[in-house]
Amino acid sequence: MNLLYSCGSLAAGEYLASLAPQFAEAWPVLAAGAVLAALFGHGLSLRGWREVAFFLLGAGLYLAASVPVEQVFREQPWLRGREARQRRSAAEPAGVLLSVKDDFSRRIAIGLEGEREALALNRAILLGERRRLPRKLRQLFVESGTMHVFAISGLHVMAVAEVLAHVLSLLFVSRRVAGVAAVPLLWAYVCMIGLPPSAVRAALMATFACLAPLAWRKPDGLRAWSLTFLLVHILSPRQIVDVGNVLSFSVMLSIVLAGDWSREWAGWKRALFVTCVAWAVGVPISAHVFGRVTPGGMLANLVLITAARLTVYAGAVGLLSSYLSGVVAAHLNNLGALAIRAMVLTADAVARLPGANVETGRWTLLPCVGWYAALGLVAFLLYKGEERRQMV
Repeated sequence: MNLLYSCGSLAAGEYLASLAPQFAEAWPVLAAGAVLAALFGHGLSLRGWREVAFFLLGAGLYLAASVPVEQVFREQPWLRGREARQRRSAAEPAGVLLSVKDDFSRRIAIGLEGEREALALNRAILLGERRRLPRKLRQLFVESGTMHVFAISGLHVMAVAEVLAHVLSLLFVSRRVAGVAAVPLLWAYVCMIGLPPSAVRAALMATFACLAPLAWRKPDGLRAWSLTFLLVHILSPRQIVDVGNVLSFSVMLSIVLAGDWSREWAGWKRALFVTCVAWAVGVPISAHVFGRVTPGGMLANLVLITAARLTVYAGAVGLLSSYLSGVVAAHLNNLGALAIRAMVLTADAVARLPGANVETGRWTLLPCVGWYAALGLVAFLLYKGEERRQMV
């Protein structure tokens, strides 16, 4: 829990600093305060020193990132040449990854040459090529509140990581080492699809989970989430005001906590509970930014998440098998296409339901706080009910 408190303190510091960017020049003072709070707090065993240090660190990092780039270059002119060198050094690997992506895109199409719609959806899910989605399909998934299944995120990255780990284990690599060996391959995949922020966050979480056995620890979702949150917001503090970042981390935290809490439940009951919790946590953020609530998304996700996972599994295994047999690859690609058709039919059915997509206008702070307060009360009542059940 200490890591979770540190995440909250860092986020609070960065968010409050985002409200006062005019004090950007004061970042060295805050950074020094964070160092002093850590030194004296740890040395004197003061309670809460970690939270104070991370709060000051978050505020200092955000204000430092708010300093205009032109001013940084003016004070440190050597950085301009360094930035150009970095761009040149990254150009060659980017070209190699682009050619690999083109080859993968061609192999994903094996057996689906006459299925333009399924192929476009398959490429969007596996390679993040959402620009190829027909406008009608894109609108369909938006109206059903399920467009997120095409953002390369935890669902896709974890599925790819599992496939890689299983393939390595089939090559007689031990399970403990297979996860570690899958990490560079996983990051190559994320780089190939263009390093989208959601995929980078998911890959970081997967990396921490895969590396846990090296320290003789069991993979822990909450620890992986916390370390990912700290790393992302320390390296890129301005992400604290990015809607996609906030929504991604909030929903992922709710999934981790709900999954841990319902670990002993039956499979369908647990899936329903986790899906409802993830939807409920994301409602105020979506309503505040987009002015809409999609109750249909909660229902559609029960089918779409499972179908999307099956599509990723089939596509990834089909891609690997295409190097050995085009016939096997075609069958697996068509299996993925079958799951995609189920996704389209589900999204269409949900979008037609009355009340599946409700325009509410942009929520202000008060409704958002009230919604989360109600969620907290429900969680408290559920926890107490489960506690009484176990005592009986």
